Amino acid sequence: MANFAHDLRFTLRTFKKSPVFVAVAVLSLALGIGANTAIFTLVDQILLRLLPVKDPQQLVLLWGRGPHYGSNNGRYKLSYPMYEDFRDHNQVFSGMFCRWETSMSVSSEGRTERVDGELVSGSYFQVLGVGAALGRVITPDDDRTPGGHPIAVISYRYSRARFGGSPTSSARSCWSTAIRSPS
Repeated sequence: MANFAHDLRFTLRTFKKSPVFVAVAVLSLALGIGANTAIFTLVDQILLRLLPVKDPQQLVLLWGRGPHYGSNNGRYKLSYPMYEDFRDHNQVFSGMFCRWETSMSVSSEGRTERVDGELVSGSYFQVLGVGAALGRVITPDDDRTPGGHPIAVISYRYSRARFGGSPTSSARSCWSTAIRSPS
């Protein structure tokens, strides 16, 4: 114990003699620890954490390379008719869905805004094992008539940001049930 106390006193005397060295050392350590923490947090959020869905380790993404046929409109994307063919002849997967990222216009209470959204097949929520906090999600029955009655499901985050998240607000129909667009 006496050696530790002696070493501690020697360290403090040395730090008093060169405070700039101490400041640079402490600042370097702080920056290094902060940068490592930020990078690990990013890697953890993007690569290490599993998706918050049922059986995330069983999800498989199908995409195509090379010449594309049909209206796939993008690199590595498959067309909807190709998805339908995979779905109808599927003997491997327990379920399949398709999705397409797009921008949309949302009008409510006299305001229109552009939002990022996805067009999804009726099996999307069923395959992912995700439900709705209130109301319902899109089901395979909603796919029966192509273009018959489009439905929208809004996220909890969007509901909070746009309508205050209250099921008693003027956006109750948006929050508590799927939205049917006008025909």
